[in-house]
Amino acid sequence: MSIWVVTVIAVIGCAPERRDSSGSGQLVIEDMHGREITLTNKVERVVCMRAGALRMLAYLDAVEYVAGIEEPERQADRPYLMANPQLRELPSVGPLMGGDSELLVAADPDVIFMTFTTAGQADELQNRTGIPVVALEYGDFSLHRDTFFESLKKMASVLGKEDRADELIAYIRSSLEELNERTSGHSEADSPRVYVGGVSYSGTRGIASTEPFYPPFRFINAQNVAGEIDERLVNPIQGTFIDREQLIMWDPEVVFVDLASWSVTRGELSPGTPLYESMSALRNGEVYGVLPYNNYAANYENILANTWYVAGVLYPDLFGEVDIRDKVDEVYERFLGVSVYDELKEVWGGYRQLDRELP
Repeated sequence: MSIWVVTVIAVIGCAPERRDSSGSGQLVIEDMHGREITLTNKVERVVCMRAGALRMLAYLDAVEYVAGIEEPERQADRPYLMANPQLRELPSVGPLMGGDSELLVAADPDVIFMTFTTAGQADELQNRTGIPVVALEYGDFSLHRDTFFESLKKMASVLGKEDRADELIAYIRSSLEELNERTSGHSEADSPRVYVGGVSYSGTRGIASTEPFYPPFRFINAQNVAGEIDERLVNPIQGTFIDREQLIMWDPEVVFVDLASWSVTRGELSPGTPLYESMSALRNGEVYGVLPYNNYAANYENILANTWYVAGVLYPDLFGEVDIRDKVDEVYERFLGVSVYDELKEVWGGYRQLDRELP
């Protein structure tokens, strides 16, 4: 098994934002790195930099504030851009994960929201541009969900979208509670042994790319065979990779494939290959496609939609009355204000059993 350096994301306690007592209308906020930022004007224009920042702003139904986007976002197949295609027409503020100082200044935002950064990097960008920079942490849906919620609330407080943040967080929590309640009667040992492969990280990956903490499995108490990997070997940034021989040894009963990598993985799983000949899930047709887990950080709306689909596949007796299309539409509408499943289906093919597509 390949060993990766572990990346640890720290959850930093944050003081609540406060209005300036002088009556100036200033907002003083402590960001996720403990930096105190003072916003002197009513925020009307913003720029979101680095992975996941623009997605969070779209979740808050605040795209009207966006003054510019990173250049590669224009061509990306991401749910929040499908829901808000007008974002693709905005001025460029530079490349992914970097930005361009002159373009950022030209966009004239009142504040820059920045993820996947350090306090030093945020300070440096703020000093270079003269624009307040609020550093956020993207968190994840498995182990650091509260970090994501905290960042969402920080962003919402700047934009006056606190009610919207509370609404979305409440929906996520109630959904996860329902999923857990429906499946809690099944012990993990009694649940199907499952695996997800082809998990994309900065591009397509083969079947050996997996996620030991894959949220859809955790949310429904499924038995993830990769969950036995030592946590110290898991890298949430660059991905976790196993040996194919290990996958054969695990021999999961059901295999899910991240559709972002289906063009690569389908050849690895085809009849006549060692995996096909050795894995009962493939020979039994128990291989299914799920929507992309990552695309410039994790697609949280896809993750929750995937959970309902995976639950229906693994526990038809518990979820038989759930219309997956209705539930998926609901998820996208709650996150983005509109369902984009049809658009996603055009790109990735949608949820489906994949055995008939093996060459």
